[in-house]
Amino acid sequence: LTVIVPRHAHRGEAVAQLVTAAGLRPSLRSHEDLPVATTDIYVADTMGELGLFYRLAPIVFMGGSLVPHGGQNPIEAIKLGAAIVHGPHVFNFTDVYDALDRGGGARLADDRDALVKQLGQFLADPAARDTSLAASERVVEQLGGALERTVTALEPYLLQLRLEMGAANA
Repeated sequence: LTVIVPRHAHRGEAVAQLVTAAGLRPSLRSHEDLPVATTDIYVADTMGELGLFYRLAPIVFMGGSLVPHGGQNPIEAIKLGAAIVHGPHVFNFTDVYDALDRGGGARLADDRDALVKQLGQFLADPAARDTSLAASERVVEQLGGALERTVTALEPYLLQLRLEMGAANA
């Protein structure tokens, strides 16, 4: 089953029409449909449920990356257990994708044919998919810690403010 999660939920009907025009059978989450044996594409056109689909999907193609849209952030999908495939246009998250690609944690698909090939390889080889996911988890762990680094950097200034406020209240 292929699940498409439109970036904007209101596009669900339009996506379903494209699926139908391609000769496939969609089901829409916004209609409270559940996928059945005859569903080709499940359109998850609801808000706040992306994490559910990341948890269910062993492989995620990060949208907005085959066209010059800039791509989407892959970190949530990785943290929820999905292997990542992406297109070349990921300029909104260049550092993340560069690190993932160098570390073997994501697969680049330059065009539609490469996308089909990468998805096919991941589907046919669960061990390769698991290896890629483990690599992506290591990369995300290495990239993490921004909050801790920010607090550490601010700590001297916060201490100074506390001292000044204490002196002003004395």
